Amino acid sequence: MAAELIPFQPDPEKDPAGLPGGLTYEEQLILEFCREGKGRNEIANLTGLSTWKVSTVAAKHGHYFGKAAQFELAAQKRVAEMRERKHQLAMQLLDNAELYADALSGVGTPKDGQLVAKALRDILESHELLSGGVAEGDSVEDAKDLLVGLREQMVKVRDGFESKYGVPFDSPEAAEIIKQEANQDES
Repeated sequence: MAAELIPFQPDPEKDPAGLPGGLTYEEQLILEFCREGKGRNEIANLTGLSTWKVSTVAAKHGHYFGKAAQFELAAQKRVAEMRERKHQLAMQLLDNAELYADALSGVGTPKDGQLVAKALRDILESHELLSGGVAEGDSVEDAKDLLVGLREQMVKVRDGFESKYGVPFDSPEAAEIIKQEANQDES
């Protein structure tokens, strides 16, 4: 299949000075084929220009045909996609953290409270790792507010346990009570 040659000279009725951006007709044609994703040899065959001329014009306008440039562009695209996916996952984890924080205030037993609090802590740590600190779009104040709210809910769970059983939440007696309730739940 032979490629159809396209003349590289402008039509007589076209004014070369009227071309966009001060490009010559050749440059405009080469850059249009570059935008279409055509290779250097294909553009040279279509325009009747040398591959050297096609490469020179393309490079002058920031387009390179080498495989290294193609690999670099593909790698940059992949990194951008991965960054976007990480951000989406971080936002999903934050949504889950809000659900667990809401569930923390309504737990039935101290053991359940500990499990929900641990799950919430794990989710927040994962969010932190994925987002590299505070996620885009969130402010430091929003992160502080979330943590203060979490602390307040954990204090309520602790105070509820201590008022119900009359022992400090972090005492060995409390651990024994939690263990006994867990055994009762299992039976």
